Amino acid sequence: MSVEAELLPESMADLVDIIGLPAVLNLMEAFGGTEFWVPEKLHHSHALLEAVGPEAAQSLCEYMARERIKVPRGAAIRREVRNRAIRRERREGAKLAELALRYGMTDRQVLNILNADPEDDNQGDLFE
Repeated sequence: MSVEAELLPESMADLVDIIGLPAVLNLMEAFGGTEFWVPEKLHHSHALLEAVGPEAAQSLCEYMARERIKVPRGAAIRREVRNRAIRRERREGAKLAELALRYGMTDRQVLNILNADPEDDNQGDLFE
């Protein structure tokens, strides 16, 4: 299980193996804070298709047909996943403006995320 998937509530973490982390995050964005029935058969206009895509929707239906899923809002989780992606892409050489445009943020917001990186604490221990 990925580090990002470990941030998810257990009910959503189980779905990562079935439909993948991006689809789970999209599901939380589309249906967060609600419960919904997973259909046995998908109709071409079902909201699940638009939320997670046809392949993930079909996999979810095969695995959980006729079950009710309680979907958490997960705003804090999605934000942390986004912030980790921004930090990873920056370490891989992405430019600040490129990240800001990709994530629909300002340069300042991206800098704040990068500066808050707990893994990049260059300050040494005072008493070592």
